[in-house]
Amino acid sequence: MTSKRTLGSPLIRMGSVTSTMDIARHLDNHGAVEGTTVIAASQTHGRGRADRTWNSPAGAGLYCSILLRPQLPAEQFQPFSIAAGLAICEALDPGNRIGLQLKWPNDILYQGRKLGGVLFTTAVSGPIVTSAVLGFGLNLRLDPTHPNTSIALEAVLEISHQLLICPEHCILSAISTRYTQLTSGENPAIADWPARLAFLGDHVIIQEGRSTASGILRALDFEGALILHTPAGERRITSGELTRGPRLTR
Repeated sequence: MTSKRTLGSPLIRMGSVTSTMDIARHLDNHGAVEGTTVIAASQTHGRGRADRTWNSPAGAGLYCSILLRPQLPAEQFQPFSIAAGLAICEALDPGNRIGLQLKWPNDILYQGRKLGGVLFTTAVSGPIVTSAVLGFGLNLRLDPTHPNTSIALEAVLEISHQLLICPEHCILSAISTRYTQLTSGENPAIADWPARLAFLGDHVIIQEGRSTASGILRALDFEGALILHTPAGERRITSGELTRGPRLTR
C-alpha cells in the first residue's frame, strides 16, 4: 500500500511578501523538506502564467506555495498541474454540487468567472524533475481591485462559512492525495477531469507564441494534454493559452 505524501508541513505563515513562489524557491535552495508550505497575507509581486500579475490584496485571498521533491521523469510529473487544480475543486466542491470547473491548463472557474489559479515552476536534472514549487491563489473575499471577470469564494452561496474562514487545510489534504496518486504512477491522479473541464465540446482557440490552433475540445488525456477535433483531424495540444471561440451552429 502506498503511503500518503503529506504536504503542508511545515506550514509557514507570513505577512506581506513579494511572492510565495519566491519564498518557497528560496527555501528549496536552502534544503527545505518536501511539503514545506508558505502562506502569505498579501503579495506585492504575485504572478500567474506567462508572468502575468496576480492581484494579491491583504485579507482578500489565499496565497500559497508548496515545495515538492518528486524525483520523477518530467512526463510523469507533467499531469500534476491538472491534478492540483482538480484537488482544489474537489476540496471546495465535493461531489461537484456547486459546479466548479477547470479552464485548461490552470484556472478554476465558477459560472465562467475566475475563482483561482495554479502555477508551477520546476527544477530538472536531465530527464528528472528534482524539485518543483506549486503555487495557487484563491479569491476568498470580494475586493474592488479584482477584475470583473473574477469572482470570490464568499459570493458562492453554497460555500460554508467555516470553509471560507480556513480553506487551506482541506485543500492541502486533497492536493496531498492527488500527489500520492501521481508519484505512485496511478492514473486516477487526473481521472475525474471530464466532470470539471470547462468548454468541453465547445469551439476553442489555443495560442502558443505565434502559433494558433482551433477546434472542438474533445478530451484531456492522461498526460494533461488537450485533444482538439480540427478539420485536419485530431490534434494534441500540450501547452498554450486557451480562449473560448465563437459558438458553432450545429
